[in-house]
Amino acid sequence: MSQTTSAHSFDHLSEAREFWWNEDYLALLAERLELEDCHAMADIGCGQGSMCIRLARYLPEGAQVTGVDQEAVYVKSARQKARKEKRARHVEFSFVQGDAYHLPLPDNSQDVTLCQTLLIHVTEPLEVLKEMIRVTKPGGLILSIEPNNLVSTLMLDRYSETQLDIPSMLEALEVRLRIEEGKRVLGEGYNSLGDVLPDLYQQAALEDIEVWLSDKATPLMPPYNTREKRVRAAQLIDWLENNAGGFNYEQNFRYFKAGGGKKITFEAYWNRVEVAKRQMLKQLKEQKYFSTGGNMMYVVAGWVPEKEDGSQHV
Repeated sequence: MSQTTSAHSFDHLSEAREFWWNEDYLALLAERLELEDCHAMADIGCGQGSMCIRLARYLPEGAQVTGVDQEAVYVKSARQKARKEKRARHVEFSFVQGDAYHLPLPDNSQDVTLCQTLLIHVTEPLEVLKEMIRVTKPGGLILSIEPNNLVSTLMLDRYSETQLDIPSMLEALEVRLRIEEGKRVLGEGYNSLGDVLPDLYQQAALEDIEVWLSDKATPLMPPYNTREKRVRAAQLIDWLENNAGGFNYEQNFRYFKAGGGKKITFEAYWNRVEVAKRQMLKQLKEQKYFSTGGNMMYVVAGWVPEKEDGSQHV
């Protein structure tokens, strides 16, 4: 296995990730967070730098952006992607390899410290938040973007599906719950952490906590006549053909078992998954697959307390 394909979350860091956000929503978020006053930003678990590079467009000239990721291959890719943005935006980028629990950044050095789909993969998300706080200036901002991945289990795509197959839906929900629980038990994080981010922020003593949802859905409806649709279809085809992106039997059963599930239950469920996978692959290749693309992505902001002189963030 190559260094790239063995990297964490590799199958989720394709070009499709560039379509995770509506640009006008990022502009609104930048306005809410007053990013025009941010001169130092750190992106923790930055992957290939997608989010911090997008947000850099809203920073003032000369701002410093630092990305940290545990995977050397992602750090290299992020550096390459940032070169063009640096020339266009006059922002300084630096990408370094590091551990989210022990960030290679000085105390009180960042105006904004952010992460996107990082905390769902760590054993102790509160400890990571505390480390993010350590490197952030008093009065600075902690921004976390994390999903509820369970909600998609109860989402429908076609009107005909409103004639609910309740037993099958309940079975699928039990399987997904046990998979999430198993991932947590194994110390690999909780995949729907977004719901409880505000509670973790309070435990970390952050102030003025704000909670929003991304406005981005990921529909895939014929005709596949945009770059975004074609990229998303290609990603799904790749996942289905290579048993990746959540379609891997071994990984799902490992989590399910750790979550207390019985093999006979999982086998019955997975047999239905295999049928659905074949149908989905055929429809995708014929450009007939239809998905509403509903999801739930939390955007949570909180401010590091000021020093005891009584001043507050502005």
